[in-house]
Amino acid sequence: MRAFSAHRTLAIFIKEFQQLMRDRLTFAMAIGVPILQLVLFGYAINTDPKGLPTVIVSHDNSPMSRSLSAALQNTGYFRVTHQSESEVQA
Repeated sequence: MRAFSAHRTLAIFIKEFQQLMRDRLTFAMAIGVPILQLVLFGYAINTDPKGLPTVIVSHDNSPMSRSLSAALQNTGYFRVTHQSESEVQA
């Protein structure tokens, strides 16, 4: 006996499809539940990080470093909790 038969696989697919068409509730659940999950999870799960607490350690008080710090704050992704010019503790 062969391990895989395309003819048998097609026959089982046809049989299961016919059974699915007879039972409308199962068909509705097989199609409706995944669509409902896609819609609900699409709105419920937000992977956009906003307001991440951030500490900026800057040893350079130049206009460029201040501009970078302000740009980070203005993105909305980072919330600067502390701004330090001290040594970084390793």
